[in-house]
Amino acid sequence: MRRLFPKSFFGQTVLVLLVGLTISHLVSMAIYSSDRTEILALSGGEETARRIAAIARLVDQVPPEWRGRILETVQSPTLRVTLTGNSGLVPETAEDWRGGLIRRFLAREIQAAEGDVIIRLEGPPEPPRGQPGMMMGPLQRHMHMGWFSTGMVEDWPVGAALRASVRLGDGQWLTFGAAIPDPPHLWSAPAVLSLGLMIVTVIVFSLWAVRRLTGPIRTFAEAADRLGRDVKAPPLAETGPIEIRRATRAFNGMQARLRRLVENRTRMLAAVSHDLRTPITQLRLRAEFIEDAEEQAKTLATLKEMEAMIASTLTFARDDALTEAPRMVDLVALVESLCDDLADAGKPVSFAAAEKVAVACRPAALKRAVANLIENAVKYGGAARVSVGADAGDVRIVIEDDGPGIPPDELENVFAPFYRVEKSRGAGPGGVGLGLSIVRAVADAHGGHVRLENRDGGGLSAILEFPR
Repeated sequence: MRRLFPKSFFGQTVLVLLVGLTISHLVSMAIYSSDRTEILALSGGEETARRIAAIARLVDQVPPEWRGRILETVQSPTLRVTLTGNSGLVPETAEDWRGGLIRRFLAREIQAAEGDVIIRLEGPPEPPRGQPGMMMGPLQRHMHMGWFSTGMVEDWPVGAALRASVRLGDGQWLTFGAAIPDPPHLWSAPAVLSLGLMIVTVIVFSLWAVRRLTGPIRTFAEAADRLGRDVKAPPLAETGPIEIRRATRAFNGMQARLRRLVENRTRMLAAVSHDLRTPITQLRLRAEFIEDAEEQAKTLATLKEMEAMIASTLTFARDDALTEAPRMVDLVALVESLCDDLADAGKPVSFAAAEKVAVACRPAALKRAVANLIENAVKYGGAARVSVGADAGDVRIVIEDDGPGIPPDELENVFAPFYRVEKSRGAGPGGVGLGLSIVRAVADAHGGHVRLENRDGGGLSAILEFPR
């Protein structure tokens, strides 16, 4: 049952509207049908009583020799009339409310005294004995009508049967057998058509209204995804209902605050980097006057490392991946050219050839991220094997090495700024700990992600994925 229930807010809202309005419509139809059945039954009984009263007055007023001809004339498929000396009709012990109304109406119409009118109202025919519960069609009901009321109407539409006896002025009795047709049932053709039209109307207008209401939610989702890639994205238009405008205004305010925070951080780090370069340059000049060659070399190496840390920190803080404009490039050609450059520089890098993959990206930022992964593979794993793959929705860049790998509990920690796991990646010197942080920032800017996996046969796989 849960599989059939829609997962989207759009589908759930349409389903709730459709089910709720359908149930409401069915309940309203049932109430309306009940009241309509009662009204039609009363009107049908009154119409039949009016016909009986008219015939009784006519027969009572004409000479006796004319009565036979009149009775032959008024006979019809839904009315039988006989003239006898005795009524032969036994009154009901508990008079039905409808029968009582018809009896009083008939007595009033012919101005009859108490006891001059006998009414017996009987329901539709039951199945013949020996066949309980058998469902009868219209033809079978007509066939059994004679069993239901001998001498009465045999071909009327099946419904209530009215038997009435009226005493004439000379003491004779007119006995009537009349049909009161059933009112239309709840599931009649018009009712089913009404229900179908209601369902179609609800579906059409629900799809239009819910799509219009959920449109801002889709816009918010797209804007939130875009904000994760580009904090400088244009603000949302403040349109729609007041609640949507209020939420849009809050979202735009949050985006503006985040943009100011990033800009302030970048300016602060740039200022700090600039201010630190002046004393470092002075220290470098002073280091030239150190007479001890070994001590001078150590000092200059430390100053060089400090400059590299400042440059890397500034690059990470500046986040060039968000300022570079995206454009369509051949990802295979981009990665292959990078691998060729590194291989020409003497690094053990190989590339698995692949078909052209066109993708919208920030080429410089992506090239820097892939270069960081390849350099890590070469530095800690001895060599790098690079491949590019793609499917209908995503592209994937995989860099493999044959190094010792990383402990499973450290696979996520290494993406934190300035975090290094030297002991797990060999004894060689490491960088400042920002390479993988920059890779993750580039992946986030492209709406993708990066992960590290230890290979079964040894070594590490770095996988960079992002949508096409």
